[in-house]
Order: sequence, then C-alpha cells, then structure tokens
Amino acid sequence: MLVSRFLVSRNGETLGPWAIEMIAQKLGMAELAVTDFAWDEKANDWVTLMEFSELKTYLHSRKPQKPMASESMETLARPALVMEPEAIQEEWYVSRGQQKFGPFSYLGIIKALQDKSVFEFDYIWTAGMDNWIRIAEHEKFATETIRSLLKNMTSSPEHVEVFAQRKHPRLFLENDVLVHDNSSVSSGRMVEASVGGSGLIVKNSTLVPGQAVNVHFASMQGLPAFNAVGEVVSKKYVRSARDRRAPIHYGIRFVKMDAAAEMRVKNFFKEKTGRAAV
Repeated sequence: MLVSRFLVSRNGETLGPWAIEMIAQKLGMAELAVTDFAWDEKANDWVTLMEFSELKTYLHSRKPQKPMASESMETLARPALVMEPEAIQEEWYVSRGQQKFGPFSYLGIIKALQDKSVFEFDYIWTAGMDNWIRIAEHEKFATETIRSLLKNMTSSPEHVEVFAQRKHPRLFLENDVLVHDNSSVSSGRMVEASVGGSGLIVKNSTLVPGQAVNVHFASMQGLPAFNAVGEVVSKKYVRSARDRRAPIHYGIRFVKMDAAAEMRVKNFFKEKTGRAAV
C-alpha cells in the first residue's frame, strides 16, 4: 500500500516528505508547531498544520476519550485560589500535542493564560462538551467575557489576583519594527510597549511562544532606533491565518540589549510614565 507523504515548511525551510504519522509525532514532540505549514495538493497551496485536512483527519481518528474525574493526568503549575464564584466550578482539561493537563478551575485556566503556561491555541474540554476545541474558540474565554469577569470582580481582591499584574506600566505606542527569527526578516508594527517588552503585529504567522527573536525598533520622538533580543511570550490565535505572511499579534519580552540602548529605553519610559524602571 502506497503511503502518502507531505512536504512541511518550518521557518522558511522545506522538510520531508513525511508520512502523516511522522508529522503528528513531530508535532507532539514540539519539533513542529501548529503554525508551521504543509503543502496541500488539493488546495495547491501551503496551509498551516492546524488547518491541514489530512492531519486533522488523522488526529480526529486518534482523539482521546473524554477524561473521567478519576483519570490520572499531568498537572501544570497553577495558582491556588482562595475561593471561586459558585457559577464557575467546572473542571477543565487542557490538551497540547500528546499531553493532557488538569483538572483546572475556570479561573485557573485564566491565570494560566496570563502566566503564559497555557496558550490560546491549546485545546480545552470540560464536562458537557462533545469535542476538544481551541481555547480561543470557546466563548467563555473570549476577550470580552474575561473583561466582563474582571469588571465584576473588582470588589473581590482575592479574585482580582487571578489576573496578571503588569510589572511595568504599558504605553500605547506605534512604531515600525523588523523581526529576525534566524531564518528570515519580517516587517511589523509596535502597538504597545513597556520597559520590559512590547506588543507587536508582525507579518509572520510562524513564530511561537518561547522562540527567541531579534527585533529592530525604528526611531521615534525622544527615542533613537535600537535593537533587542526578545522572547515570544504570547501569540494571538487567528483561525483564518493561512498565509505565512499573515499579520499576527505577538507579545515580546526583552531579554537582552546593549547597555546604552537599555538606559535610553529606561529613561524614555521614566519620562513618559513618571516611574523609574525596576
């Protein structure tokens, strides 16, 4: 029997051809990411692995059974909550590759999203759901839902602690950037920033959380151009992003910059926010 094999593109490099089982295995071992691409002969185009029909069919055939409360599962580090609203007592489970984590409380999932130990493109399940779906696609984790939850919890300090407290004040700034991921250079825009990092919209859908990138920031009023080594700490899931050059919103944490640039950045934000960088 002839086994179909498929080409995969990761960081601009064409790999394979591999059988679909090999692609699934590499995805589970984090050697590939769901934002990498496969050549879809039916579409005559590159598509992301998360949208690749051959891979989705294969993974669906191996979909795990719904977890039972007594089932032993791996546990991600998650915060201990003092108390939880009675209305959100469900137990939630997260799936990433071949691993399953949980159970989490609803607020535990929100905290894990804030801490970047769980991401929007991970899968989630709770009792009553027919299938695992991406966190980004579940209405209870929609941005507006979480904002509403935060607003309703402002009188309860123990619950407000669930939401990440920013170490540095954030400014909404726009500026041109270039992002280099060791294989290609992508253009983008800075949309927000602090002394510790920046929110960027980059025309590259293949970057993944945990990846190191080099970022060049163009000059802006009061701040000369500078370079920084950054770590991708968040990525906005966009279901329709099929093109490798699709604009994606990323969060970047500054890891390293030269001493002169670091001082200029600290002074810039001190002047803008009135707070000295820690």
